[in-house]
Amino acid sequence: MTLLPVDTDVLEDVCRDIAQDNYGFIYVSDQKGEIKSAYESSDVGFVNARSLSVSDMRKALAEMATDEFVDVEQLRDGVFYVDPFGVKGNMNITRELTNLFGQRLVVTGETLRSRFSLAIDDMEFFADELAERNYLRRITAGKRDYYTIGPQLKEHADDVGLDSRLEREASDGKIAHSDLENVIDVDATSDVIRYLDREGYIVDLDGEYLVEEALDEYARYLAEEIEDAVEAVFEDSSYVLQTNEFDRVVENEIESRFDVLSQARSVRRELLESTADTLVDRLGLEAGREMVEAVDPFEDVAEDHARRIRTDLKADQEQLPGTLPEWVELAEEYFEELHVSNATAVNEYVRDAVRERYRELVNEEEFGGMAE
Repeated sequence: MTLLPVDTDVLEDVCRDIAQDNYGFIYVSDQKGEIKSAYESSDVGFVNARSLSVSDMRKALAEMATDEFVDVEQLRDGVFYVDPFGVKGNMNITRELTNLFGQRLVVTGETLRSRFSLAIDDMEFFADELAERNYLRRITAGKRDYYTIGPQLKEHADDVGLDSRLEREASDGKIAHSDLENVIDVDATSDVIRYLDREGYIVDLDGEYLVEEALDEYARYLAEEIEDAVEAVFEDSSYVLQTNEFDRVVENEIESRFDVLSQARSVRRELLESTADTLVDRLGLEAGREMVEAVDPFEDVAEDHARRIRTDLKADQEQLPGTLPEWVELAEEYFEELHVSNATAVNEYVRDAVRERYRELVNEEEFGGMAE
């Protein structure tokens, strides 16, 4: 029988080290030898017991669990828990979860229990600990719980998680129902799909799903599908549209081909904006607050109008102007005759561009670029 007290400071350190390697859990019946060996090899001083019996170990741990200043929690007889996360988190847990969710999108509680070698009775406690720290997200499906990666863990995991996995599995920003079932790979597929839809990972498109993380990819697909039609609208509009008209054209062309804008109302605005941005890049457009211009062909339009006006003015004048401002002033009636649209703002935009190009052209060809 031990006459001297157990050194609880040393025992706490020993248990903390062991718990760190066992995801926070101490199973006295399984680890008593390890605890005893580590304790007896430590410097416990002369006023504490240098050897440790199993009964002393259990008694000391139970007493430590009641001390508010000692970070040991008793879960049940012979089972204790030492918070393994600390300030930076336990990397063993992070590593195991990252590896697990790198292979599976959704896992069962039994998978977690097996992965961490936990007793059956400790599974719920451990899952609650991980969920509270946002290492896991719980998906309740009927009477069972499933788990997926949480936001805190994603900070440590590259390209791991629901959104990343769905993005990888998506084609043109979408995933078929059968492919989604294969990715989920648990019994409660419909419950998990409802969870993914509710939490904003996917949008149901009747038999296939829009992956929100791949929204830009789907927008690129839409842009490719409507590109020719949008380009034709620009051709019929002297290669310039009012910004709000451009937005309407994009929306109308999508709606004439797809039901996605009515089905995916939660991301409708983002989808339209992303598709418009993609078209701006693909068609070489320049988007301003008021106008969207197809830069190269619009420059050609301005060039053609400017040259025609210069030719017409020279043909109509018996004596050519002597200064550049006179050339511009005499051409004003020709500028005002330009009507390429029913929209006044578009006509003014075209006239300003033609006027500027005309001024440059006259300066170059009539004054050798020397006029102000």
